[in-house]
Amino acid sequence: MESAFGAAFFFAWSITCARRSSFHHGADLANLARITIAFLAIGTVILGTHQPLLVPGWPWLLLGGAIGLGVGDIASFHSLTRIGAGLALLVMQTLAAPFALLLEYLVLGHAPSPAQMAAAAVILVGVATALGSRPVGDPRYWRAGIALSILAALGQACGAVSTPMAKAACVAAQVEVPDGWTQGFLRILGGLPIVLAFVLWNTRKRGLLAQIRRPYDGWKARGWALMNGVSGPGIGVACYQWALTTQPAAVVLSIVAMSPLLALLFQWVVEGQRPSTRVWAGGGIAVTGVVLLRNPNIGVSFLSHFNSAG
Repeated sequence: MESAFGAAFFFAWSITCARRSSFHHGADLANLARITIAFLAIGTVILGTHQPLLVPGWPWLLLGGAIGLGVGDIASFHSLTRIGAGLALLVMQTLAAPFALLLEYLVLGHAPSPAQMAAAAVILVGVATALGSRPVGDPRYWRAGIALSILAALGQACGAVSTPMAKAACVAAQVEVPDGWTQGFLRILGGLPIVLAFVLWNTRKRGLLAQIRRPYDGWKARGWALMNGVSGPGIGVACYQWALTTQPAAVVLSIVAMSPLLALLFQWVVEGQRPSTRVWAGGGIAVTGVVLLRNPNIGVSFLSHFNSAG
């Protein structure tokens, strides 16, 4: 159970570090630094364990990484600078669940149950409640940040759906499903070229280092970048995979769903930006919807108890 809480903590802390790293380096360089650090760290683990990479289904993991870690993370980092870490992670993490539900239906043919559709509706109500709060700063940047965080949620959902596709290919070939480190590294391999190409194109006129804030606070800035790369794709993923091997998936995913609320708290503590009551309320509703979506038996049991009591 502690590992699931660790995953929620480090995922929330990672998005906070991403925000601070973007402050010092700009969104593009901060994103490139994050995925490069993750590539080096997880690549070292893969080399040490001698895990094969060309397993059945590896193209699905590369594609999921290209969309999720490539397009999705580009949108994510550019949303952070506009709406803050807490609200960005709330939109990304909670909307990714119903998006994944829709993609599983379109790609895999898995029709959602009535309980899942009800949970998805709860998520949408929660997100709508949070987004109804008064924008901070220029409303144009706020609208762009919301749109980018929704795009990031869609990218994250695509990455999540690619995993069962890869696992199905391994099962069909009667080959052992690769561990979480290998799957994560393949996704990074798919996302890194996309991020690199976008950053080089987007900074082609002003240069890669043009967004760095001057005077450059070297140790602090590099510290945020290092923690950003290690805490999410590194320690966070390790805790997540460890939790999945020791606890039921529904329990783990329900606990990890709390990471947006932790991110709102970190935003308050680290940056002094206190989220409004409406954001807290909407976040609570949306996270409840994610918990119900990941474990629909909770909702079914509650409704059964309510009906019997009536």
